[in-house]
Amino acid sequence: MASGLTAATGAALLGADARLLAQEYRRVLAPPGSASSAPLRLGFRELLYFQVVSSLSAEGLQLSPAQKREVFRVLTVKPQRQVAQGEWSRGRGELRKTGAVPFSFDLSGVSRDLRYRYRLHRRPDALVESDPAICSGQPVFRGTRIPVAVVVEQLRSGVSRSELEADFPHLSHQALDYAEIQARLPKPPGRPRRPLNLQRG
Repeated sequence: MASGLTAATGAALLGADARLLAQEYRRVLAPPGSASSAPLRLGFRELLYFQVVSSLSAEGLQLSPAQKREVFRVLTVKPQRQVAQGEWSRGRGELRKTGAVPFSFDLSGVSRDLRYRYRLHRRPDALVESDPAICSGQPVFRGTRIPVAVVVEQLRSGVSRSELEADFPHLSHQALDYAEIQARLPKPPGRPRRPLNLQRG
């Protein structure tokens, strides 16, 4: 996972708390004997685990640490056809549990939504460009003169998605999704570049 995402970035994609996410991984999921001070790096399958556990919790299913480890192994091992761990198995887009209270959970929707956000963050070139001739080279949304930082800061200040859609009708749904992810990321250290001051109408 050396090239994976940090806990802060993973949390931004999931809409979760980075500190709690890191604690969950180190207390429940980290391999025995692994260094607790080592930087946490998350790949897509690790993020999928956190998204699935969050979805199960929202449906009222609280997993024990042992069950979480089983689900983690089932979701993070690349199966040829089907993979099983304890009472849990995965195959054909479903997570299934056997035992006294069996049930199945559809992974396809959760996986699709997460993969969309994951790709937005990892491959923003289709949405963002930097050109010295546009806004002094600040990153702007492609095809516009709207700096990414302006939209991100408005989201951080509490401006709603619907207000931004009205204020910036030329921004696509994907562009605003990308801005929301960036707004959940921690601000980089150091003195920020002075942004253009665009007033909302």
